[in-house]
Amino acid sequence: MSSYKAEGVTKSFAGVGVLHGIDFEVKPGTIHGLFGHNGAGKSTFLKILAGAQPQDDGALTVDDEAVRFDSPREALAKGIGCVYQELRLIPNLTVAENLFLGREVTVGGFKRTAEMNSYCKKLLTGYGLNIDVTRTVKGLSHPEKQLLEVIANLEGKVRYLFLDEPTTALDGKQSADLLTHVRRIALERNIGVVLVSHKLDEVLTVCDEATVLSGGKVVYYASGKDVSKQAIVAAIVGDAHGKHVATRHEERPGGDIFLRVRGLTGKRLKGADIEARRGEVLGLYGLVGSGRTRFLRTLYGMEPITAGTIEIAGEPYRPSNPRQAIRTGIAFLTEERKIDGFIPLMSSFQNVILSTLPKYRRGGFVDLAGARASAQRTLGSIGTRGRLDEPTKSLSGGNQQKVLLGRIIEQNADLILLDEPTKGVDIGAKSDIYDIIRRLADEGRCIVVVSSEEEELIEICDRIAIFQHGYCNSVPKPVADWSLPKLREAAWAPAA
Repeated sequence: MSSYKAEGVTKSFAGVGVLHGIDFEVKPGTIHGLFGHNGAGKSTFLKILAGAQPQDDGALTVDDEAVRFDSPREALAKGIGCVYQELRLIPNLTVAENLFLGREVTVGGFKRTAEMNSYCKKLLTGYGLNIDVTRTVKGLSHPEKQLLEVIANLEGKVRYLFLDEPTTALDGKQSADLLTHVRRIALERNIGVVLVSHKLDEVLTVCDEATVLSGGKVVYYASGKDVSKQAIVAAIVGDAHGKHVATRHEERPGGDIFLRVRGLTGKRLKGADIEARRGEVLGLYGLVGSGRTRFLRTLYGMEPITAGTIEIAGEPYRPSNPRQAIRTGIAFLTEERKIDGFIPLMSSFQNVILSTLPKYRRGGFVDLAGARASAQRTLGSIGTRGRLDEPTKSLSGGNQQKVLLGRIIEQNADLILLDEPTKGVDIGAKSDIYDIIRRLADEGRCIVVVSSEEEELIEICDRIAIFQHGYCNSVPKPVADWSLPKLREAAWAPAA
């Protein structure tokens, strides 16, 4: 029987199990919804199915043929495609060139550009995407890019297609239209589709089967009329009941309100109302694409504000760029430290003083000895290992993160924004980072933390607020009022 089947698939990273014996199947002409809370193992599983990562154990079969992929190219040769959350379009190529990449129309070795443009225009119009196909992709909006990548894969020679959060950046109509097209193409071309999404109401309208992962295991499966939204939500939330709850620290009462945000809107941010106090750690929780990271980036001047107000220590604040945010006393730890956190070839010392270099200038020269001594004290105080002159890229993930926290300490910022502060670090480094965050709060700083790990937020935060679909309009609750199931229920609940 034709299908793409996984049996007993396991995967570990640094000795920590992520997937534990996953059994899964997608059949041609059907859509299989794959659901689960943040960190359940969905994206890792998709990467294995699409050849981006090898499994440790278990078997994969495509139409009864045993396979093991060492690269996405090998998977694609078997008719398996994947659209990830991180888009893979080539920015400097045109829309049409991206759509025809690897299958260009040529005659006598020359590309038939006009013919490709004409076909592309007609094709995209059929999907409701009216854009100039001769534009470079870098000039498109994020929703346009997301739609284009999905369309490019649907129009390719795939038999099985995996879509990881394809509607995150889309509005309601765009999402509904895209899913309708996915359903149509799956039936017309007999393509098996695996759809990962947090938008249950939208996705369940097109799904034939549904599977829920939790803790790297399958905890729910249903097909046809047996697929139930209530049962899916219960499966997602259910494993948190009776699970070990992270130890809460002694809650700080917090000081005066330091950050006040009202009706903030911006790029994929539809309305945020938040207050945070000096001396507290405020946690922000939500599903992928809920707006948490956008909120931090907007506060830091990395993305534009379209409406709303921000006050810092009672003074109006409207950032236009990160430099202004730094001058205002705001520091930001990004989620992707290797992309927009540190400069890889710079030493730990250089990365630490990067934001504070002006304070070491003396009459046109830089007091390197003073800067070096300060960086050494800072890194030593937070237990960073490695030589001061060692390239930051050669450090472990935990020590790289400590270098970035050292930069924040050097800034002496009053408002500290942390996006996934323990992503990709080991248990020991994670504990150290928790201690650093608590120490900074005890010094009277206002700290806002985004984390996809519920246990982490419960352990380090004083209060937690929920983001949903670009909104945050609920009053943050004390950490004592939260538990793992309550956090998940709040994040998955229908938006008010």
